[in-house]
Amino acid sequence: MKSKKLSLKFQLFIAYLTFVIFILFIFFLFWQFSVQLEEKVEYGEKVSELLENILEMRRYEKNYLHYHNPTDFENLKKYFSKSKKLFILLKPQLINFDTKETVDKVEKYFISYENILKTLNPVNPVKEKEIRYYGSKILKFAESIKRKEKTILINKIRYVKHLFLFFGLFLSLFALAGLLLWHRLLIKSLNTLENEIKIILSGKPRKALVPPEFQHFVDTFKKTYFTLLETEKISSLGKLLFSIAHEINNPLSNISTSIELLKSEELDTNFKKELLNDIEKEIERTKNIVHSVLDFYKVKDKSFVNLHSCISNSIHLLKGYIPSKISLKLDVPQSIEIWGNKSQIQQIFINLIKNAVEAIKGEGEIEIKAFQEKDKIKIIVKDNGEGIPKDYLSRIFEPFFSTKKTGGHGIGLFVVYNLIKEHKGNIWVESEVNKGTTFYIEFPVNTKEEIRKEEVYGTL
Repeated sequence: MKSKKLSLKFQLFIAYLTFVIFILFIFFLFWQFSVQLEEKVEYGEKVSELLENILEMRRYEKNYLHYHNPTDFENLKKYFSKSKKLFILLKPQLINFDTKETVDKVEKYFISYENILKTLNPVNPVKEKEIRYYGSKILKFAESIKRKEKTILINKIRYVKHLFLFFGLFLSLFALAGLLLWHRLLIKSLNTLENEIKIILSGKPRKALVPPEFQHFVDTFKKTYFTLLETEKISSLGKLLFSIAHEINNPLSNISTSIELLKSEELDTNFKKELLNDIEKEIERTKNIVHSVLDFYKVKDKSFVNLHSCISNSIHLLKGYIPSKISLKLDVPQSIEIWGNKSQIQQIFINLIKNAVEAIKGEGEIEIKAFQEKDKIKIIVKDNGEGIPKDYLSRIFEPFFSTKKTGGHGIGLFVVYNLIKEHKGNIWVESEVNKGTTFYIEFPVNTKEEIRKEEVYGTL
């Protein structure tokens, strides 16, 4: 099974299990080395005990041969017996020691020493030289064994110390590699999740290609986002309908008045023609208003959108919503065009104008300015409303965040932000409480040749 087909949870489980197995393996090795070291220490203690008993044996041997005291003789036999038992106990391991005297030869020394002890007495001084000789040989062997055992133990401790250092370094590298692997898995999954969220925000829903652990979150987000998006559209539509009703009411009133006048039989022909022309103009005016609304909600492919016309149409749609005490200044050259979806661009400016209107309490001014600078189209939307507190500026483009105390869904500027990003643009804001807010927008300048290349390469 390929790794990419495994769930994130299962991949992390495998990584964690591998790490645990490795730790257990290291623990087992350390336990083995500690057991060996403990055995070496215990063996070294036995060798030290052997040497101590032989030294005591030689001391009582010397005293007895010098003073012929029976107590010294008994102690001599006692320590000899202990030394012999320890020698026999250690013999299997002593064979591996490289010494001048072989173990078999030392064993013969012990036998000879024991035989002499059986016949040793103050009346037989001839045996004194022999017992001293064998005792000296046994002591030299024990001293050499002690030195070699000490050297072996020190080397073993150094080896274990280096081994601990090596495994500590290796364990650190293994842990780092594991963390990097986990980080890579998480980052890869989170990047996938981020891409899926971007696809949802772009309005191109499809089946999410995310790890199973994130599937529920993506489905919930998709459902919530589109629900709130529709809520925002309905909210915007309600305010647009209020504006549109106000706009349509004027031409309908004029048409109604003209029709009442036409009912009179006393009107001359020229005046009737004027009234009919007025009716025709008002009907055309009404049709334009309706077409503007339909055009706003009609989904279109991208094309070159005249910015001045697009913003003017957005203002026209909101005309009835903008109070007479709020003036709106438009400074946008007729020559500026943006490559994009007309209804989405209109949605951007409708939301920004609507927010500006709601931010102004009483008399105020909204200014929309645009100009081209090198390869960027720069747009400024400025109002002198209540402004936004500094603490909120970094969050105003977040979903569900609203500075309005009532009636705010917190998705209007979120939609604006994502629509601008969808058109490869940027937006940022500056604001000061009680002085107003300014939104800065940038769109790339696209030529027909660039668009044609993008469409060609985009389909490859």
